[in-house]
Amino acid sequence: MSRNNSDVLAKINVPLALLWLAGFVVTAVGYLVMTSSNAAQAQFASSGSQDYATYFTAQSGSTLGTTLMGAGVLGLLLALAAHVKTHPAGIAAGVADAEPAEDSFDDELDLSGEDLDADEIDADDAVETTGMAGTDDEATALGEAAAEPELEPTTAR
Repeated sequence: MSRNNSDVLAKINVPLALLWLAGFVVTAVGYLVMTSSNAAQAQFASSGSQDYATYFTAQSGSTLGTTLMGAGVLGLLLALAAHVKTHPAGIAAGVADAEPAEDSFDDELDLSGEDLDADEIDADDAVETTGMAGTDDEATALGEAAAEPELEPTTAR
């Protein structure tokens, strides 16, 4: 056997693959048992038969089928969790050798204000763009009256 084939086979997680396979098989078998038992129950109800042993067998088959489906789905969820848990370990081993990229983000906060031009913004522009903040008393104190909304005349019919 060549060395390349043994490396590929060594990378396969056989128990995990078997868990995936068992989950799919148990879910499929449960579905088949459930649908065949439900069909038997429907046939019993439509035929008007008095053979209750067949009816109880069909009920038991439906219960068994849904239980198998639940167990299969649980197995699939366990396989998914195991896959997620084991897969990053293989990736981390390859990433540990690589050097991290240099961070180009500047973490220091510059509050000196050297990059701001004070001449570009004056007080009138700031009031026009931001609006007046505060109460009406503050607006009248500044010499500006609060604008009253104009009401439109209404007519009664």
